[in-house]
Amino acid sequence: MTPTIAYDGKIIRVEQIIKPDGRILEKAVRPPGTRVIIYDPSVDKILLNQEVRLDIGKDIRLPGGKIRETNKDWDQVKNNPQKEAIIIEAATKEVREEAGLEVSDLKIFTISTSGGPTVEFTLYYLVTQKFSVIGHQDLTEDEIITNIWVPVKEVIDMCLTGKIQEGRSVAALLQYLHSINKI
Repeated sequence: MTPTIAYDGKIIRVEQIIKPDGRILEKAVRPPGTRVIIYDPSVDKILLNQEVRLDIGKDIRLPGGKIRETNKDWDQVKNNPQKEAIIIEAATKEVREEAGLEVSDLKIFTISTSGGPTVEFTLYYLVTQKFSVIGHQDLTEDEIITNIWVPVKEVIDMCLTGKIQEGRSVAALLQYLHSINKI
């Protein structure tokens, strides 16, 4: 059955399927986003953002953001054969704005889906060890972000003690660190 769109806001879309018995199944859909793991092997550190967010207050997270602003915008590119390049371009832009870094050689490391059958919010985790410093952030008026380079051992501790609260990012960070033989 093809879902119908019951609501299509800026960030959340509600899709519904009406079952033959009259039950209504709903799913909230958010445009997918990116998170970028930037590892500097010369100092054995990972870049993290200390953010003050309207939705959850103070938070420590990886740089990243939406690939497209709305579901309608995402609909235009999600089946594009160049989708991977579009994701990398969006991640590059977010890192430039949030961290003041120009990254290169970005690769999709893992993809995380969430929410089970009622919420769809996909995050693409990208990794790189290649970057150069631009020297300034380009934040919107409601963004408060401080970048911190954190030693790998401390990142692991932050993952294991809940200082990094986004569980999907914790999993991706630990998987990445394992893939480069840091744990």
